[in-house]
Amino acid sequence: MGKDSYLRVPITMPEEMFSFLEGLSIKSKVTGGRKLANTAIVRACVMSVMDLELDVSGVNDEDQLKERIADAWAKRLGIA
Repeated sequence: MGKDSYLRVPITMPEEMFSFLEGLSIKSKVTGGRKLANTAIVRACVMSVMDLELDVSGVNDEDQLKERIADAWAKRLGIA
């Protein structure tokens, strides 16, 4: 998918999440990779979730969604 088809999606997050993204980016660079853009990290996470059979029926908040994502990963990895 070319970047010309990308849409801008503004997101907000707590400072500790932003710091986590920045830390991942820096770790990639200092260990021989390239500095990753925060948007690249978020897109990779979304692509990863897209590969799951994620059931979001009845989900009411982020905590429930996080649990569902963890459950879907466990199921995919055969540890559920």
